[in-house]
Amino acid sequence: MPAKKGGFQLTGDDIELVKFIHEYRLATVDHLGALSGRRAKKVHGRLLKLVQQGYLARIARPQQKYCYVLGKGAVGVLVEQGLASRELLEWRLRHQELRPLFLDHLLLITDIHTRLTLASRTSHLTLVEWRQDQGLWDSAPVVVNGDQTSLPVRPDAYFILEDSERPLGRNRVSFFLEADRSTTTHRRFQNKVLAYWSYLTNGLQKEKLGVPNFRVATVTLTAERARGLCDATREVLPAEAGKYFLFAPLTLASLEKPEPIFNAVFYSPRDSEQHPLIPRVAQPLTAAGGGA
Repeated sequence: MPAKKGGFQLTGDDIELVKFIHEYRLATVDHLGALSGRRAKKVHGRLLKLVQQGYLARIARPQQKYCYVLGKGAVGVLVEQGLASRELLEWRLRHQELRPLFLDHLLLITDIHTRLTLASRTSHLTLVEWRQDQGLWDSAPVVVNGDQTSLPVRPDAYFILEDSERPLGRNRVSFFLEADRSTTTHRRFQNKVLAYWSYLTNGLQKEKLGVPNFRVATVTLTAERARGLCDATREVLPAEAGKYFLFAPLTLASLEKPEPIFNAVFYSPRDSEQHPLIPRVAQPLTAAGGGA
């Protein structure tokens, strides 16, 4: 256990909060309370002390709750825990550079990441990998107005869900995440999905990520926006592409009730129905590995 600092003792629960903020980039007291299973009032008290001791920093937002990010004091703790290199952490400490729009975008990503994590705790689906870095960025060849060009592929995150009801080797599904705050026009979004479809049909994800295919999950702020982007996607992609693109509003799940994020709540260009991130299998595996 780290030594006392000015009468302050860094506890195991404190280190857990620091780990969460490292993993989720930034978070509010609501995210941290849900992830830790502790009362928000108690978490808030420890967050205040961690800020005072320099382990965390906080970003004020007008008439909204503080966002907590790593402070300089967290670097030694996370390096000691083997969770990150000092160079990476020092790059991540530039929270002063976060502009309001980008901060809101990062918070939406944290909202989605947190709900997936919480829903995994009581589901046959488990979030087994999450990446949120520029190393995911790439490009894909696209023909526009008869001319060959290249469009960027820049997902907000990449994640993998593992389904315990499916056999090994066929139980993982990869997703690119688009966290949409209604700041992108339909035309620009159509260019995004054209790039993703080209990326998939050219198999570029195999070299980049080592996976055979992927789906694109777009989470919006409202159901109307989700349906609108789904319709815009249907306009520019062939019918066979529809099953790879899913759209749903964040409001379908909450921190208190995250489970619906794994339900059939996603719109798809393939039809007028709603679908889950991963369809349930007809005969799920039993604990012994056989069919139900």
